[in-house]
Order: sequence, then structure tokens, then C-alpha cells
Amino acid sequence: MGDSMWRYYFGVLFIACKVNLSRALILESIYWNTTNTKFVPGQGVVLYPQIGDKLDIVCPRVDSGSGESVEYYKVYMVPREQLDSCTITKADTPLLNCVKPDQDVKFTLKFQEFSPNLWGLEFFRGKDYYIISTSNGTMEGIDNQEGGVCKTKSMKIIMKVGQSEEGESNNGAGGKSSSVIGSEVALFAGIASGSVIFIIIIIMLVLLLLKYRRRHRKHSPQHAATLSLSTLATPKRSGGGGNNNGSEPSDIIIPLRTADSVFCPHYEKVSGDYGHPVYIVQEMPPQSPANIYYKV
Repeated sequence: MGDSMWRYYFGVLFIACKVNLSRALILESIYWNTTNTKFVPGQGVVLYPQIGDKLDIVCPRVDSGSGESVEYYKVYMVPREQLDSCTITKADTPLLNCVKPDQDVKFTLKFQEFSPNLWGLEFFRGKDYYIISTSNGTMEGIDNQEGGVCKTKSMKIIMKVGQSEEGESNNGAGGKSSSVIGSEVALFAGIASGSVIFIIIIIMLVLLLLKYRRRHRKHSPQHAATLSLSTLATPKRSGGGGNNNGSEPSDIIIPLRTADSVFCPHYEKVSGDYGHPVYIVQEMPPQSPANIYYKV
């Protein structure tokens, strides 16, 4: 019974983890070069990632014999104002440096609301995030802070986290309120799933404790308790002054007091000056009060 319940709970946890992992998607990689047709003129690339998704931004390798021109870039994540003006500042830190044309270099974005890494990126539902490059593709212009391929080739990415293309058509307060509601629902769903997992763990621990106690109780030694005789009562003789030479049996009342513990069969032999030997057998559980008299 216990093993089957353990298997059941582990199965539930495995299915829950599998369902959560199945929701996350690995988006198609974005290759950062001028030959990528995904960069739409005047718009760039617009994506709709969800929390849990992953995206790779790749600086593609250029083979020496392919005849392709080598391109050099620095890629940044910027606010909306810098996206519109295609500018960066000295305080901005590049996400990706495309300076090794002989190998693929990539940066992976994981869309998560909390990052265990101190310098990790965090994304929130209903917000937009922007990636640009102000380099012009040459090694001499890799550190440009204005213009570059952001303006000439529209090499920029707009990421609308937790949103959808259908909801994008409904701009305004309604769309914003729906995204806020969706974020709250997701938050409550996460709290509820965490609570369920916590309760399952508690139940499993309680079942394990009960199983351990039951097994320990089963294998613990049972101490048999002995039966004790109290002092003998004053014997009664039949007749007025009968003899006690053993020719006539005597009527003896012997009180038997059992110990205050579990039942244990006991045989007691009593000998004395009352004629033939007397045997007392106690074959019943203790009673309260535990004074049982036998007449022999």
C-alpha cells in the first residue's frame, strides 16, 4: 500500500514537471547579419515570446572560401527611446560581441520573471524589450554609438513578452488591462501549484513516518509479564475440628492477583499444610480489580 502511494505521488510530480516544461518553447534563432531577411525594413524583427521561452541571437560563422563578407557587431539591449533614435551610451553593456568570424557565437535569452543569477536578465509579462546594434559591420565602426545598421538595415529586435499577435490589434486600455489580468492569473496559478506540491510533500513525509512507526512497532520485542500471587487467605476447614493429616482434602480459597500488563498464561503450584498439592491456572486476561479466587 505504501509503495503504491509513493509511486502515485512521484508520478504526479513527474507529470506536473513535464507539463510545465512542455509549455516552454525554443524560438527560432536570430542570425545577426545583413543577409538575414527577417529584418523587415523600417520595422526589424517583432517577436512574441512567453515566459519560459528561449531565444538564441547568433553571430554566424563565415567560411574563408565562401566569398561572404565578414561583419563585426556589438549588440545591446536598450530602452524604447534609444530604439527610436538608434543610439547607445557608454554605460550600456553589450549582450553579444560578433568579433570571431571563424566560429558561431551566440547569446541565449531566457524569458523568466526571476533570475537566480545576479546579473541575469528578467522579463515581465505585458512589457516590451528592445535589442539593437549601432555598429556599421566593419571592425573600424564596431564601437559606433549612433546610427549604424540599426538605422540603415533596421537590424533591431522588438520582443513583446507575454503578448500575442491577436491581442496586438486591440491596442489601448483594454489590451493593457487584459495583460495585467493574465499576469495576475499566472501568478496565482504559480502560487497554487507550489502549494499543491508542498502539501503533497507533507503528506508523503507523514506517510513515511507512519510506515516507519508501524514497522518499528512490529519488530519491537514484547516483554512477557509474570503473574504474582498475593498472600494466601486464611483457609477454611469443613467441619468443626477436622484433622489435617492429608486424609481429607481441605477447602482452600486462594486469591490470585495478576500483574498490570498484557495477558500471559501462567501455572502456579502451591504447597503447604492443607493436604494435597494445589495447582492454580490463570487463563484469562487481567481484570480490574485483578483479584480472582479459586476454590479447590
